[in-house]
Amino acid sequence: MAKTRKKRFYEDDIELDEEILQWENDRKKQKTKDMFKDKGINIKCRGAKQKEVIKLIEEKDISVVIGPPGTGKTYLACAKALKFVKDQPDAYKKITLIKSVNVPKDEEIGYLKGSMEEKMEMYMYPFISNFEKIIGKKETIELRENGIIDILPIAFALGVTLDDSIIIIDEAQQISKDNLYTLMTRLGRNAKIIFLGDVKQKSVNKRRKSALELLIEHFIGIKEMGCVELTEKDVVRHPIIKKIIKVFERIEKAEDLNGQG
Repeated sequence: MAKTRKKRFYEDDIELDEEILQWENDRKKQKTKDMFKDKGINIKCRGAKQKEVIKLIEEKDISVVIGPPGTGKTYLACAKALKFVKDQPDAYKKITLIKSVNVPKDEEIGYLKGSMEEKMEMYMYPFISNFEKIIGKKETIELRENGIIDILPIAFALGVTLDDSIIIIDEAQQISKDNLYTLMTRLGRNAKIIFLGDVKQKSVNKRRKSALELLIEHFIGIKEMGCVELTEKDVVRHPIIKKIIKVFERIEKAEDLNGQG
């Protein structure tokens, strides 16, 4: 009799835990819906290539978007991530932001002053400024305070499983092979990874291939993955950016020729 009673109490505890978890999930979903209630998220694609990026993110579990500065990579990823969370709250509950901070000791940032949030804030500004452009500053703050927009330092990614999440990884050309392995294996259920970067802005060990180069060389071809490459023709910032990119390309070619000589 005692064993039967103990088993019943144990089963009751499990049922209660499940009810609490379900209540918490429902509360979060309702909060997300309330925050997005009056916010339409219209993704403004400027050109066929940007439309291609959006389609890639929709269709693939892992997307790689490469291209020079000013081509709208971060904007497109942020806008599409917000749209996923708004339109499919049952599947996607949060946006996880990851960016190489390019500091010594394999992404350790403990030597920087301030709390973890303060340490990461300067590196996450490109993400946050794009979210503010898309939905507004107040709403961006709310999403961050409620954990719907979350920041994950690479150094703390080990052991984490990212479920129900849109994961945006910026500056992938700065990430090492070991960190690439760590990040790709964080992918959980109902999750997507979007890698962003520009091979030409690589500043990690020049002799070793960056995460972005490894992705392009070895992983594109897996059916769950895809890549879109943007060029200077797709730049949507100030028109002079295209000219700046071309000048630097000429400088690099000249340096390569001199090096060979």
